[in-house]
Amino acid sequence: MKMLKGSTILAAAGALTLAASAQAQMNTPKDVVKSTGGRVWVNSFNNCVVTKWDAATDECDAGTGGSLELRTVYFDFDSAVLTPAAKAKLDVLANGLKSSGAKKVRIVGFADKIGTTGYNANLSQRRANAVSRYLAGKGLTVDGNYEVRGLGETASQSKCEGVRGNELKACLWRDRRVEVEVVN
Repeated sequence: MKMLKGSTILAAAGALTLAASAQAQMNTPKDVVKSTGGRVWVNSFNNCVVTKWDAATDECDAGTGGSLELRTVYFDFDSAVLTPAAKAKLDVLANGLKSSGAKKVRIVGFADKIGTTGYNANLSQRRANAVSRYLAGKGLTVDGNYEVRGLGETASQSKCEGVRGNELKACLWRDRRVEVEVVN
């Protein structure tokens, strides 16, 4: 029995390490595709079109929409408290948004599938409110066009079929997020 507990703990630790590694890789700046005029190309979701190569800087400007990953912050399991990494990302985003002249900002919260639908809807709204309060505290105001909403466990980004327990919690990290949508 003790061997089984140790194996479970090691498996959970390994899953958490893999999730953290995947998140770190997603935050690595990538070279972007540009037009002949030097403008960064974006797709229909307003995300930068990137190459597979790492770059020294990220040309997907967070203040003009930029890549979705630059406008997304992640939360710990069952939490609406901003992590230090989320605050650092929001600091950059707030500065970019203030200088961009954004006409509309939508802050959209999400939750993973663990828990009831009602609980997850409330949790996602609390996450969106936390991001909204933080950005407001950084001086971001958008006259009349500032929307904050929680969408619960909709729009899952995780593929965790057959995973259970603590490994499932680790696997679902992408779903515990808030996305900031920007319209200039």
